[in-house]
Amino acid sequence: MRAPMDDPFIQIDRAEVSAALKLKERGAEQGTLELPPSSSETLDVVETEVAAFIQEHFGRAQIDAANSVRTYDSRLNGLSLIANLGSIRTQAKLAVGDFKAEVLVRRGRLTNSRDAISGSYGELRDFKNENGLKRPAHEAAAPISTYGTMAVCWLIETIANSMLLRLNDSMGYLGGVLAAAIVGAINVFVAGVAGRLLWPRKNLRNPTARTLAWAGITLWIIFTLVWNLMAAHYRDAKSLGIPHPETAALGMLGSGLDSLYSYGLVVAGIVFAITAAMAGYKMDDPYPGYGATATRHAKRCDDYVAEFEDAKHELTDIRDDAIEEATDVREELARQHAERQQILTAREAFRRRYDEYGTQLEAVANALLQEYRNANRAARSTPAPDRFETSWRLSRTALPLPAGDDIPRSAIDAAEGKLEAAVDEISTAFDGAIASFEPLDELKKRIADD
Repeated sequence: MRAPMDDPFIQIDRAEVSAALKLKERGAEQGTLELPPSSSETLDVVETEVAAFIQEHFGRAQIDAANSVRTYDSRLNGLSLIANLGSIRTQAKLAVGDFKAEVLVRRGRLTNSRDAISGSYGELRDFKNENGLKRPAHEAAAPISTYGTMAVCWLIETIANSMLLRLNDSMGYLGGVLAAAIVGAINVFVAGVAGRLLWPRKNLRNPTARTLAWAGITLWIIFTLVWNLMAAHYRDAKSLGIPHPETAALGMLGSGLDSLYSYGLVVAGIVFAITAAMAGYKMDDPYPGYGATATRHAKRCDDYVAEFEDAKHELTDIRDDAIEEATDVREELARQHAERQQILTAREAFRRRYDEYGTQLEAVANALLQEYRNANRAARSTPAPDRFETSWRLSRTALPLPAGDDIPRSAIDAAEGKLEAAVDEISTAFDGAIASFEPLDELKKRIADD
């Protein structure tokens, strides 16, 4: 017995089996004994042995065939995509619905941002009309620039003052630096506050508010002059070693300073104060409230642009993902359909070979039985049983057909058509959504026209 490379079933060598079972010898022996009886209707011992041998051999082939068929069916079941074409149609509908839902969400967000811009345009327009402003808001200086300018003014003034304030100080240079730092800090801080809070208010249209602002500015100017003069007398008192220089400085007000250096420091202190005030003044638009209103409007415009770009990118990603996924599904459908056809073809070929093998074994069995019966007839004197003319039938079990219904190419084409239609619908919805999203420049133009 052997199993050819291109045949899954073992081939039986009839001559080898006949010799192994000694059919001719045993047939002659049984015939001499007039066995089986002429009236026999069932297989005798030798015939039963032949039938059992063939049936057992076919039984093993049945087991192998069942295992092979299960392997084919398992491969068919593994083609999950092609076996669930209905779910592909459902997923295509869900993808379209999800995309349209995302479009509605994004459109709603843009509507809110658009309404906010419309409101801020109205707020800005009303503010300009109420305050007689026809210019755009001035761009505010960066905070680091403002505070950096004030810090530089304070640092230079501190260094300059410390040169005199360290003289006759019980703490030496450290005491002079601390005193100079306090003097400079008060001078610069008050100037910065005045520049930030008082100077802009002189631009208000309300006469009362402007008058109060100028009054405050006047007080600040007086304070700056007095403070820098007091600081100069305090420096002179310390450099002269006068006891209690703080008190002495008050009494020295109105008198001249002791040195040109002191006069220079007074001028420097006033310059530093004016510089700090200008830095505070430029922290925002010179008209009170205009900078904040313009900043709010600019932020809403920036938010709208960010929301617009985010919506565009998000919808683009969803569309591209849908197209890519649909392409992958179509390619996978084609691959699985081709593989399914290959599996079904191989399975059907195997099933036919299995049936042919059963017929082949049945023929081998009858040939072996015929050898035995011919030898038996030749050796006996009585008639052979009538059943010797009857062929033996192999007991067979048919292999099952593939589970499930056949999937025609038209069903695959229909599923691919659903995918293509879903992609087209998503693309159309994308184009419509992008067209409905109003860019900022068009929004500004429309609001201006209104």
